[in-house]
Amino acid sequence: MDTITELLHRSSDGESGALQQLYARLYPEIKRVARARLAQAGGVTGLNTTALVHEGFLRIADQAGLRGGSRGQFFAYVGQVLRSVVIDHLRAEGRDKRGGAQLMFTLSAAADVPGAGTDVVELMALDRALKRMREIDAPLYELLEMHAFAGVPIADIAALRGVATRTVDRDLVKARLLLQTLLE
Repeated sequence: MDTITELLHRSSDGESGALQQLYARLYPEIKRVARARLAQAGGVTGLNTTALVHEGFLRIADQAGLRGGSRGQFFAYVGQVLRSVVIDHLRAEGRDKRGGAQLMFTLSAAADVPGAGTDVVELMALDRALKRMREIDAPLYELLEMHAFAGVPIADIAALRGVATRTVDRDLVKARLLLQTLLE
């Protein structure tokens, strides 16, 4: 039986069978990440944890080779893919609420309700800020993806990076400050 690391390397080389084995082996953990992703989005109508995991797998399988050679990098990537699935679903849901391709001639009274659609707007703003963060400082972005979005514990991140947990804590503070700046 192949180890997770071996499966990650084989998947990085573009071997689709390895990706399927990896996903099957890590399915419970990926489902936990998906559940957390949906909870962060405040619940998404029409998208459940299983559907999110499966859509994420299809998107990852469409890529030519998996990104990341370590477990932490894999979960950072999975967290990123799952976030993009949720955002795409929310965008489509918003488009459908507005009538899709139909022309609308009246304004909805729902737009006047304080807080209507705020969660979607905030989630999309967060996604834009994270994309900018990745361009500015990729290691801090990856750290934030691994810890905040994929739920990788600080001790595991420290072991993966070969640094002390205090270093990871300091880098997390920097990452959060950078993200906060980008959100403003």
